Amino acid sequence: MQNMQQNARLLAEKLQDMGRFELIGPDEEQLPLVAFRLTHDQGFDEFDIAWQLAAERNWMVPAYTLPPNAEDISIMRALVKETLTREHVDTLARDIQEACTTLDKKGGAHPAERRKIVTGSGH
Repeated sequence: MQNMQQNARLLAEKLQDMGRFELIGPDEEQLPLVAFRLTHDQGFDEFDIAWQLAAERNWMVPAYTLPPNAEDISIMRALVKETLTREHVDTLARDIQEACTTLDKKGGAHPAERRKIVTGSGH
């Protein structure tokens, strides 16, 4: 458990260092996971990043909208499992940065594609 917590903290640090993300609850005691969201409009959203990571790198880092009364807020969640090594953390952080760089160039999903994206806290 200690190793998973250390890897979660490391991933959180790497995400924060990118300057694109806000960590959610970084100082709270929590499960070994990292919840985060974009700090501002960058021409794409958390769902675009999740899709880019899955399509190009086979990472499953889901994006969610929050429950009612906060459904306009989207977050991402990276669960740090026992099998996620330090090297995997480095690779995941690099892949998230590369996904954002790709999305900087091409932009987010087309409005027609965006309508197909399933949102909500139950997904």
